[in-house]
Amino acid sequence: MNKKRTALLGVSLALGLTLAGCMNAPESGDAPKADTGFADDIHSPITCTNSPTTADLLSGTAPKADDKYSVAVLLASLGGYYYQGMAYGAQKAADEAGVDVTIFAGDGYTSPEAQLSQAQTAIQQGADAIVLQPVDPRGSLPVLAAAKAAGIPLIITSTELASSEPDATIIQDDYAIGMAGADQLAELHPEGGEGVLIAGPATSTWSLKRAAGFADRLADKYPDFSIVADPQQIVDPAQGLQDFTAAVQANPDVEWVYSVFFYQLLPDSLPAAYADIPFVTTGYEPTAISALESGSLSTTVQLGNVWFGYEPVLDAVRLLNGDDVPKVTCLPYDTYTKADIGNESAAAELYPADFVAK
Repeated sequence: MNKKRTALLGVSLALGLTLAGCMNAPESGDAPKADTGFADDIHSPITCTNSPTTADLLSGTAPKADDKYSVAVLLASLGGYYYQGMAYGAQKAADEAGVDVTIFAGDGYTSPEAQLSQAQTAIQQGADAIVLQPVDPRGSLPVLAAAKAAGIPLIITSTELASSEPDATIIQDDYAIGMAGADQLAELHPEGGEGVLIAGPATSTWSLKRAAGFADRLADKYPDFSIVADPQQIVDPAQGLQDFTAAVQANPDVEWVYSVFFYQLLPDSLPAAYADIPFVTTGYEPTAISALESGSLSTTVQLGNVWFGYEPVLDAVRLLNGDDVPKVTCLPYDTYTKADIGNESAAAELYPADFVAK
């Protein structure tokens, strides 16, 4: 069995174990059950009912609230640029629509119980709608149950919930993003070779699907590429570097790296022997811009830092106003290289340097 096939089987096994663990996670008695075939869907693109381009997002206008609504936004964390960007987008949308927004920050992708407690607090404080970034596709189902019991809309953002019952979902097609990463890598390094896939958190649809899309695309279209290691880890660049170092110690001929998220492994942290290999990832923010400028990062895909906070709050306002919203909105995933720094699409991924989420 060749190294690529071994690695791909490793991805599938890890995903299967993850999903089995999620299915056994404790749920409240009246929590909705998973009904989206999540275990099957990690190897398939998302079915979108609305697919705006970046130009569409840039030209859009916010609805005006019919009343002084209160929207609670439950984020997985505030400990990184991506999450701060989401918080900024949520606040920007609230200001434009004329509503109040309260940001709750979780403890990362291992804290579904804490997220449920925050949802209950938000409901007790009188939230009219909840925007949820699930920390676990099944473990966060009780938040949906709490919102339904309170009779308030729930809008999912950024990572999927294993249910078709939320009022709206704002997402990217993470499987397609992974496939795009493989295409970008093949364009940069057409000769192929051995490489490392930094696969990200084991409890998040965005990381699972990007890893699956990347691995599937290589297997289907680029047989000269071999994944020799595909470690999973929480969003922690120090852990990512440890995993990469372990991978190259066992496989010193590594010629490329794909990371499902910029902060899983910082390009500038690679050992000197691997400083110039093609590095493809997702995420655009000041540190990524510096890496693109220095050449340590080859190319990256937009992650909608700000849009993932902005768009779901606007959908909450529309729902509270009694308007219809698309069931599944898939945000764009433009590719950025050094040449794209400063363009309008890329600039929209950034938030003011003096913003700090409250």
